[in-house]
Amino acid sequence: MGTTSGASAPRHFPSKMDDHHRLQVLDGLRAIAIVLVIGYHYFVRWTPPLAPDNFYPYGDFAAEFWLFRYGDLGVELFFIISGFVISMTLFRSRTIGQFFWKRFSRLFPTMLLCSALTYLILTLIPNSPFHPDLRDFIPSLTFTEPLLWSKVFGVPFRAVDGAYWSLFVEVKFYFWISVLYFSTGAARFFRVVAWAFGILVLIDLLLRALNFPHLWSIDFIFALSALPWFLAGIGFYALFVDAKSRIGRILLLEAIAGLAFLHMGTHAGTPAPFIAMGCGYAVFLALLMRPKWVAWLAYPPLAAIGVASYSLYLLHQSIGVALLDLLRRSIGGAGSEFYALVVPFLTGALIVTSLLVYRYWEAPAKEFLLSWRKALPAPLAEVAAERSDQPT
Repeated sequence: MGTTSGASAPRHFPSKMDDHHRLQVLDGLRAIAIVLVIGYHYFVRWTPPLAPDNFYPYGDFAAEFWLFRYGDLGVELFFIISGFVISMTLFRSRTIGQFFWKRFSRLFPTMLLCSALTYLILTLIPNSPFHPDLRDFIPSLTFTEPLLWSKVFGVPFRAVDGAYWSLFVEVKFYFWISVLYFSTGAARFFRVVAWAFGILVLIDLLLRALNFPHLWSIDFIFALSALPWFLAGIGFYALFVDAKSRIGRILLLEAIAGLAFLHMGTHAGTPAPFIAMGCGYAVFLALLMRPKWVAWLAYPPLAAIGVASYSLYLLHQSIGVALLDLLRRSIGGAGSEFYALVVPFLTGALIVTSLLVYRYWEAPAKEFLLSWRKALPAPLAEVAAERSDQPT
């Protein structure tokens, strides 16, 4: 097995693109992923049979266009990126507390602002198809499944925006992957991840064969349907650390096998998930082995959208669809395909808004929270970790 002891391990891939530029390529991939998701939500998701009514002023125009029809798989591309980036973050974190503070600093401030904006705007739009309640802030701001709160309080909870579901999945992944990392150590991390995923898949297959009545609980607890995508990102990070890592290749093969055996997630039973994963593999393999082939993804305007993709993801669905529905109602129902021209303008306005959110809120808030924690007295565990890093 190749060296996997940390981010400082030797690498054997071409060095024509520095690490900063490589991460800009990932930002460009994020931009493509969010555009795919927006296309799905603005042309496919809110029309029958997926929705009770058609909320678009252009009707079902372009709903069968394959790039929009399968655009929701852009979320899975985000999961691959997350598997890679979270692995990098783990290797650069001294303690589990430091890791979660980094995640909190990254996610919470923007969720707080965007959920508040979404609630306010949806309240102001007359007859909006979406009606979040104040209690819906609880699962949204805690990044926890609304079902848990519904069970506890006996009333229905939702997220402020339905698109937040993927953030709840992400946080489950953060929890379990950090437990594995900090309980086993960096040297055994990739191997333990491979074993853990394989065991989960075998348990799922066994319980299916036994017709276990609560099979859904495994996916609910471990986000099993999303794990193949995260696993792929972890595999690529293993190859980023060392291009000759056998365990990295095993993780990539295991991710494909998991996608096939689990038969879970969106578009299960169709080639679409495998095509999406293949596209993700192609970009990451090029990033590691032929960086010039994907250098175009680091094009500054494209990468900028990727940098601001978090707030764009949080804001785009309910606000955008409610505005489209408002236009539909103002013209007395679905009009001509001409009204689809409003989508680029709406998307552009949301992109600009997200860029402003990133510059004036997301980045400053993250920097403040990280610097604030550094100013606090270090916990004993972190002091011990720092001392262990000192040369003897």
